[in-house]
Parts: sequence; structure tokens; C-alpha cells
Amino acid sequence: MRLKFLGGADEVGRSSILLEGSIKCLLDYGIDVQNFAVPIHPDMPIDAVLLSHCHLDHSGMIPELYKSGFEGSVYATITTHDLSSLLLRDALKVQSRRDVTPFYLIDHIIKMEKKRKVVGFGERIELDSFSFEFHSAGHIPGSAAMVIEMEGKRILYTGDIKFIDTKLMKGAFADYKDIDILISESTYSYTNHPDRKDLERSLLEIVEETLHNNGIVLLPSFAVGRAQELLLIVDEIDYPVYMDGMGIDATLRILSHPESVRDFKALKRSFSKAHKVERNSQRKKIIRNPCVIITTAGMLNGGPIGYYMKRLHMKENCSLVLTGFQVPGTVGRTLLDTGRYVAEGLDVKPKMRVEFMDFSAHTDHDHLLDFYKKVNPEKIILVHGDHTEEFAEELKNLGFEVFSPKNGDVIEF
Repeated sequence: MRLKFLGGADEVGRSSILLEGSIKCLLDYGIDVQNFAVPIHPDMPIDAVLLSHCHLDHSGMIPELYKSGFEGSVYATITTHDLSSLLLRDALKVQSRRDVTPFYLIDHIIKMEKKRKVVGFGERIELDSFSFEFHSAGHIPGSAAMVIEMEGKRILYTGDIKFIDTKLMKGAFADYKDIDILISESTYSYTNHPDRKDLERSLLEIVEETLHNNGIVLLPSFAVGRAQELLLIVDEIDYPVYMDGMGIDATLRILSHPESVRDFKALKRSFSKAHKVERNSQRKKIIRNPCVIITTAGMLNGGPIGYYMKRLHMKENCSLVLTGFQVPGTVGRTLLDTGRYVAEGLDVKPKMRVEFMDFSAHTDHDHLLDFYKKVNPEKIILVHGDHTEEFAEELKNLGFEVFSPKNGDVIEF
């Protein structure tokens, strides 16, 4: 049995691992959403794809497999399947708008949808000479970690994982036994996150202060996960809350799977209270009065956020709060690094208040360490991080056998 790391090994983005043994199975097959870098293409044929969650850096190249002749199934939770359909269709539009030759066509997305297989949490799936089961990863709705049994080995692949509860998600399942090989994300292996409750209070303070000054609060967000969490956080404010962009459709899909979130009734209530925005005529009207606007895109690249920034960036009583990681090269990262908003034909220093708050959906250093000590695997393989080698050295000093592969590397067992 061997593992080949096709992408997302010593980086964040285009995650994919090829597991080869009694069968050939892909664990995720994503794309770098900023520069459209793709994973190494697996040697065909492959037998199955196990998808941890819908984010494009894990799912975004799966339709290309069908373009290349793949005839097998994609195994994921029902929530992941439904959200992947939304995000993949949007990605196809984005590629066209950016003059990128599409990696696949809508027909290949449709074929992927027809070949989907639904896996419930705790359900054991047996395929010929291997089996697997999914457990909640706590990252976003539908996200899964997976235990794979092949050739006498038990392999745990975390995908993207978060162990603490948030307003939206319960923390990840962590009660794993007899794990031989742990393939773990390490996005924030080098740091710890602020306390979530403190973050929520700080965000609400900014919101309340801005609204008190007759300003507007812009909360750019990722369509899946962050948009819904922000809805829950601002649920009780006494001002209008508006939702714009793809987060509306994503929330509707999430609400069709009540088991995928921590408090379905609370999310349903927050979403029903929020006013939905779909047209520029509505956008023009709502920015006349104090309000909160939750809208895509989370890194300020595209989506309705550009409309609002173009009209509000010079208003000192308004606030922009970035709540997620800003990839280098994005409009959001440029704003944080230089203080300048470079988009929508503008290159200006905004007068509005600009803040960053670390509402990460990934686990951090100390929680990873506690998890490894609890699971106590024979081997740990670190992926999905920019600091894998440094973290590997720390873990080795604690007595773990650790690998920090690079893209293209092969590890045999």
C-alpha cells in the first residue's frame, strides 16, 4: 500500500491524495482557487473518490476526472454533495469570467452528480477489498473525517477539521481507536486561535458601535460556513440584517439537512429574519440606513461586496470586518497588507473602519497536539499547511513518527 500526494501536501490548496493498494482511491481532488493551480493528475483508472467536504480546494477538480474517463463514484455526505454542486457551478462561471480555459464542462459536473454516493456519519461502507466510515469534522456543514481500512491498516484522514464548538457547528468527533496512520491537516499548526466567545463579543462591539454612529457594517463572508455563522452571531441586534450573494443559496441547501448544523432551529430563525438581496436596485436602497450586510466574497474578490465597497469605502462611520483568512494576492489580503482597496477600478485608502478577526474553521496548534496524544497513531502524516516541517520536528521530539511530504512524494507502508 502506498500514498501519493498529488496536491495540498506542503501548501494550503488543491488537496488530493492517491491511496493505492487493493484498489486505487482518491482522497479529495481540489483546485487552488486563487491562481487555478491544479493537483498532479492521477494515473487512470481509479476506483473511487472520497470527498471530505465541499470547499473547492478539496472538490474543485473532481469533474475533470469524469472528463478524463473516470466512471466511478464520489462518496460524501449528502450536505457535501448538495453544496459541491453549488460551488462547482459557480467555479465554472468564475473560470469563464477570468478568461481561464475551463478544466471541465457543465456536463462533467452533471455526471459527477449522477454518480454520487451518500455516506452518513458512522456508516460503514464496504467496497471489495477495503472499507471506510465518515465522522463529523466540525469544519463546515457536511464536512467529514474518514477512517479507511485497507490491507490490515486503519488510516484516518482528517480533511479540514475543527474540535471546538462554534455558533454553527459542533466540534469534530475525536474518539478514534487503533489508528495506524493519521493524515492530518496542519493549517494552523504554528499558532493558536483567539477564544471564540471573545471574538464574537468583539465583533458585536464593532457592529453596535458602527450602527450607533448611523453606519453600515459590511461582513464579507465565504458562502458556506462563515455566512451562516455570522448570521447566528448578529441574530439579536436591533437593526436590519441583509444577506446577499451565494450565501443565500448555500444557506437554503444547508437548511435542507438539519443534522448538518449544531442548532437547526436557530439558523432557520436567523435566516428567516434576514432580508435577502438579489438586485442592484435593492442594494442601492439598503445602504441609505444603518444595517448589517453579510455578503460574498469573503476575500473581496468578486461577488456583491464590490458594489458595497465602491459606495461605502470613504464613509468614516462604516465598517468592514474580514473574518476569514485572506489568501496572498486577493483584494482582502492587499487591503490588510497595504491599507489600500484595489478593485472595482479603484486604488484607494478607505476611510471606513477596516478590521480583521480570526474566525477560523480550522483547528489550531494545541488542539492538534491534544488530538494526536489522544489518538496515539503509529505514524502521522502532515498535509494542508505551510509549516509542516517545523511542526513535524516538534512532534518527533515528543516521540511521534512523523512525515511531512511534498507534492509528488510517495510513502509506502
